Amino acid sequence: MELLFCGSIPKNDCKPCENEDYYNIGASGQNVRIAVSDGATISYDSKNWAKSLADYFVQKGAISNKNMNRLIKSYYSGYSNRFDFKNLTLFQRRGLRFGSYATILGVEYNFNSNLMQLVGVGDSVAILLDNYTFVDSFPYSFAKDFRKNPKLLSAKKKHNYFFSHSKEYGKFYKLWELSSICQPVLLCMTDALGEWAFKSYESGNANVWKELAGIAGVRDFKRFVDKKRADGIMKIDDTTLICMKF
Repeated sequence: MELLFCGSIPKNDCKPCENEDYYNIGASGQNVRIAVSDGATISYDSKNWAKSLADYFVQKGAISNKNMNRLIKSYYSGYSNRFDFKNLTLFQRRGLRFGSYATILGVEYNFNSNLMQLVGVGDSVAILLDNYTFVDSFPYSFAKDFRKNPKLLSAKKKHNYFFSHSKEYGKFYKLWELSSICQPVLLCMTDALGEWAFKSYESGNANVWKELAGIAGVRDFKRFVDKKRADGIMKIDDTTLICMKF
C-alpha cells in the first residue's frame, strides 16, 4: 500500500484557516482507515464537527446510528475550549442552537480479507480504479448527483433521523472486494473536485482519473485547482484529494 497524495486547497487563499474540509488517515492492526469530511458553510462551527467525524472514524472504524451519541458527545466536549459563551454574538448563539453539519466519507481497508468497507453520507466521494481505469464510485455515480441537496450529519442527533431509518440505512454503506482488481487505486475527494471529475469523465475524458492520481504534491494540486477555477469549470470551494495505491 502506498499513499500517493493527500492535500486540501481552501476556497479563499487569504483565509486558509477557514478551510472546512478535513481528512485523516490512520492504521490499526491489519486495517487502514481513511476519512474525509466537508463541513457545511451554512452551519456554525462546521470545521470542528467535520474534524470530529473524520477523527472518530479513523480511531473507531465505524460511524453508525448506534454510536452517534458517543460521537456527538466527543464533539461537544471541546465546546468550552472553543467558545467564550459570555461574548458570543446573537448570530453565533443562533448558529450553535441550529447545530453543525458535515459530510463523512470513511474507507476501511483490511489487508487479510482484501476488502474495503465504506460509509458515505453527503457528497464527498470515493473512486475505485484498476490501473487508472474507472471501476466503481460511492456514494455518487454521476455528475448530476452533485446537483441535489446532499444528506449531512448533524451535531444535533434529532436531525439525523434519516441515518436511522431502516429503509435508507443500507444506502450509506458499501463493500468493495479487491481480489479481482489487478492494480487497485483509491481516490477520495470532496464535492467540488468530484463534480468536475465526473463531468470530465462523462464528456469523454477517460484520462481524468489518471490525471488526478498523478498529482504529486500540494503545489501541483493548487495549480491544478486554480486553473480549473479560473476556467470556470470547477466551483470555488474547499477542495480535498487523497490518492492511495493498494
